[in-house]
Amino acid sequence: MLQVLYGEKREGILEKRIIVSIKQKLFFSPIFLFVLFLDQITKKWIVNTMFYGDSKNIIGNIVRFTYIRNPNSVFGLKFGGPFISTALTIIAFIFVIFLFVKNESRFSLVSLSLIIGGALGNLTDRLRYMEVIDFIDVGVRRWRWPTFNVADSFVSIGLILIIIYFIFIDKSHKETQSQNE
Repeated sequence: MLQVLYGEKREGILEKRIIVSIKQKLFFSPIFLFVLFLDQITKKWIVNTMFYGDSKNIIGNIVRFTYIRNPNSVFGLKFGGPFISTALTIIAFIFVIFLFVKNESRFSLVSLSLIIGGALGNLTDRLRYMEVIDFIDVGVRRWRWPTFNVADSFVSIGLILIIIYFIFIDKSHKETQSQNE
C-alpha cells in the first residue's frame, strides 16, 4: 500500500516537473520568435527595395547588401539541390529542438533559442521558395565571405555560444558536481 502511494506521489511530482519544465522553456520562445521576425522583416525589406543581384555599399566596400537567392545549403555548398537542402534543414531543426527539450541550462537554452529562430527563418524561406534569401555581403575587395542573412547570423552566434557552453561552462559545472559528491 505504501509503495503504491509512494509511486503515485512520485509520478505526480514527475508530472509537475515536466509541466514546470515546459512552462520554463516557453519563457525562451520570445527569443526565437524575435529572431524569426527580424529575419523575415529584413528579407522582405530587401526584396521590396532591391532588384535581384543589386548591391549597395553600407560600410564602404567592406559591408554591402547584395540581394541573392541561395538554392543550396550552407554557404552556397551544393548537396543535391533544393529538396536535399530543405530535408537537411528540417533534420537539423528537429535535432536542435531535441537538444532544446533535453537541456536545462539557461545559457544553453538561450543559445539554442537563437539557433531555433535562425533555423525557422531559413526553413520558412526553403518551404516558401525552395531557396533562401541572402543579402549581407562582407569582405575586402575580391575576398568576400559567402553572402548570408540575419537568420544565418543568429545561428552562428548561437553555435558559438553553445560551443563555449560545452567547452567551458558545462565542463566546469560537471567538475564541481563530481567534487561535491
